[in-house]
Amino acid sequence: MKKIFFALSILTAAFFMSACYSVFNGGTGGVIVDAESTSNPKAGIAYVNIYAYTDRGTRDSDFKAWKEGTTFAPSNSYYGHTTTDNNGNFSISNIVWKETKPDFGKDADYTTIYLLYYHENYGLTKDETVITSGSTSDTVYAELTAIRKTTTLNISINDVSTMNATTNDLLVTVSVPQTTDTITSAKARIYEQTITGNGSITISYPRWKNAEDKEAGIENTPEVSIHYEQNADTILWKACANQDNEEKNYAFLADDFSIKKTVQKSPYSISLYGKAIRMSMPTVNGTYGDTSVEDNNGKTIRMKAMDSNGEYTIDCGETSTSAQPRGSNGDQTNGSFSNLGSGNYWIDTNYTDKFSTIYVKFFVVNDGNEVEVTSSSLQQLRTNKDSYDVKLQ
Repeated sequence: MKKIFFALSILTAAFFMSACYSVFNGGTGGVIVDAESTSNPKAGIAYVNIYAYTDRGTRDSDFKAWKEGTTFAPSNSYYGHTTTDNNGNFSISNIVWKETKPDFGKDADYTTIYLLYYHENYGLTKDETVITSGSTSDTVYAELTAIRKTTTLNISINDVSTMNATTNDLLVTVSVPQTTDTITSAKARIYEQTITGNGSITISYPRWKNAEDKEAGIENTPEVSIHYEQNADTILWKACANQDNEEKNYAFLADDFSIKKTVQKSPYSISLYGKAIRMSMPTVNGTYGDTSVEDNNGKTIRMKAMDSNGEYTIDCGETSTSAQPRGSNGDQTNGSFSNLGSGNYWIDTNYTDKFSTIYVKFFVVNDGNEVEVTSSSLQQLRTNKDSYDVKLQ
């Protein structure tokens, strides 16, 4: 019985001796750079996610589970995680591993760490490095090639009446397709920015449509959709064509319009166009009646514009006549008036030219009654002229 107990004691001791292991810790760091950078040294990539694993199989399983066009979501089995700084540098410390037969006994050991690098624009990449216990050293240098392209759209929004940049604040929406031959169900990305005249929007999309294009160096040229509208409660200005239509006019675009542009290079310049729907009325200056007759002073002159039914019902303001000096000899011009229509405006959402035209008539008010008077030449006002002169009879 004693012999059996002795034998069991020896076996138990041998088992525990074989099961003993040592625990070590160390770290790694380095730099992740853009493989296509032309600087020396190559430019580092900011915000790359670094995942460290102590088990190759777990790392490979996470790698295979990722699909291009989706955000990488690792399992809970990775050991360490960090992100690169603005220069592409990173460090992961205190990675712990255990070893039953350390190469340098219980004092030191080394092990292989299995890495994944993820960045939306560079995809997911595998790597590995050897670390030594008791230290964190820069053992990693990796060059990544972008799988997405970033392009800056330089957008200018011009008023067709002057071909100068508009002073209106416009909300610009750009829809950028994200599909490729293999990524077929990705939703378009929407970019929005308020632009006043000129501005830039940076967009991102898959770099290649398929493996064959990648091999041949043929990069994706997506067709983007652009919509822009005044960013205000009261709309005074709307998008229009730039004679780029069969009618060769500047007609307003439908409210749900979408302009298509194929992005060929970066940066890419895009010109957009629009015009006012609310027009400030030009002022009218002139005289009424016989300018030698003083009774023509103090008369009320009223101007009205034609409505959509062809009737002159739109009130464009009124003014009074007065005597104005003529030269320095005491002569005067009676029945003079100025700035008729000043401060008034009209709405036109249908004109197809660069400028809007409105038809007007003039009236003199006698005892509260409007009496139409004839104009020497003026029957319409046009927005490409600030003021008009007229003689009324």
